[in-house]
Amino acid sequence: MFIRRKPLIVCDIESSPNAYLVGFKSIEKGTIVQIEVYGEDKSLTPEQRKQLRGILSKYTIITFNGEKYDIPVILKSLEGITCNQIFQMGSTIIEKNMPGWLAMKNYNVDWFQGLIHIDLTEPAPGVMVSLKMYGARLHSQKLQDLPYEYDKHLTPSEYEVWKKYNVNDLDTTIDLYNEIKDSIELRYNMSDHYKLDLMSKGDAQIAEAVLLLAMSEKGIRANKVSLGKDYHIKYKSPTGTNFVSDELKELLKNIEAEEFVLDKGGKIQLPKWLSKPIVIGKTKYKVGIGGLHSQEKKLIKISDEKYIMRNADVASYYPSMIIEYGYTPKQFGKHFLDVYEGFYWDRNHPVTGSKVRGDKVSSDSTKLTLNGIFGKLGNRWSKIYAPDLMLSVTLTGQLLLLMLIEQLELNGFSVVSSNTDGIEYVCERSKQAKAEAIIYDWELDTGMVMEHGAYNALYARDVNNYVAVYDKYAKAKGAYTEANIKKNAEYIIVFDAIKEFLLNGTSIEDTINKCDDVRS
Repeated sequence: MFIRRKPLIVCDIESSPNAYLVGFKSIEKGTIVQIEVYGEDKSLTPEQRKQLRGILSKYTIITFNGEKYDIPVILKSLEGITCNQIFQMGSTIIEKNMPGWLAMKNYNVDWFQGLIHIDLTEPAPGVMVSLKMYGARLHSQKLQDLPYEYDKHLTPSEYEVWKKYNVNDLDTTIDLYNEIKDSIELRYNMSDHYKLDLMSKGDAQIAEAVLLLAMSEKGIRANKVSLGKDYHIKYKSPTGTNFVSDELKELLKNIEAEEFVLDKGGKIQLPKWLSKPIVIGKTKYKVGIGGLHSQEKKLIKISDEKYIMRNADVASYYPSMIIEYGYTPKQFGKHFLDVYEGFYWDRNHPVTGSKVRGDKVSSDSTKLTLNGIFGKLGNRWSKIYAPDLMLSVTLTGQLLLLMLIEQLELNGFSVVSSNTDGIEYVCERSKQAKAEAIIYDWELDTGMVMEHGAYNALYARDVNNYVAVYDKYAKAKGAYTEANIKKNAEYIIVFDAIKEFLLNGTSIEDTINKCDDVRS
């Protein structure tokens, strides 16, 4: 499907029992248009309906949560219903948490011919994050909540305040669009490439749509998977999974003997016995449904003349395992691997046959697809749902890393941390080649590929919150990362001061005292 590119305009509506307002603001020009109705029994005039239809036809309409709320309400309002009827419709949609397609069906609303709409809710990276919270994370000029109770009958003066509130939401929507416009551009390109409308979909939703399209081209149409209440999953490790220590041998034996069950939401439950930490060398590790996590606290490791802090991360760990070990959702059969490996090849190699696929658009789209497909394996509402496959991938990933950790420890190397797809270890500089040889043997045994790196220092509160110092920069994770669209802007100057101290030796007091940014 080719998505026609029109001028971009953001949209937001307001509705009360006696007022209705559709606000627009041009992203390029900043022009504001507000189509207003005031009076409980009033509706859009014929002139206003013509104006509204014109805007919907001429522009690409960008909203936040508009697929669920704004667009169905706007389209229904074009039929001439009153302010109070519009308000009742919107309230019902919100109270019943009604998806957009159901609202359109229940209220007998037809799609507007020529309407191109992009809802930023799913493409934005947060989960259950409000527009106001995005505004806070993006340092929008003004943060404002609804100035009155949502069901208040507005006086004329209150109505004027209400209109200004609408403009503020339009500005915040523009801020959000500008922050994620690269993701929107990627969706334009993917929609054009796959002939699908992917503009308002999240990453995992896009991955599912692309996979289902590819499978349908092979004559395979999957329905949602329904599993019985007594559904159990047995795990079998790949050939070659083995350990030296009795504790790890026992762990593997118990995992393969376990019958994993699903909770009411269709998610795999973690057996209580599996939550007990495992000790290898001086480090504790915890195996889970998600991934391997070491249990260190307040870790400080600094490279010096004799020792160096190194890391090794598996490239495309989960996709690589799916392909290497032939993990396939039962509803798709053997053709799944053909399709999935095609995505993987596009992602990890610059050329496929005679077609160049090494450009950034192709790389980003296939990365999104690969990772998104894995994410859908655990979603019971997805046609890709395959909890047995998800369990196989995550447990195999953890067992393989434990094999590597054990071999490094047995050969005198200290692994100090591990998180899902990689490890951090300390070794003598003179023995780096030996450590890499052990890792290479592991790669040959498992079919995985490692990417290597080195730190000047690693300062960790725990496995998920740390600052890693390299030659000319510091990389932070968790609580120490810079404020961004994925993270609330809390104590920014504190973490800036920590990184400046660790990287350049600047005193924490100096960094704080010199800061003149009120947002910090």
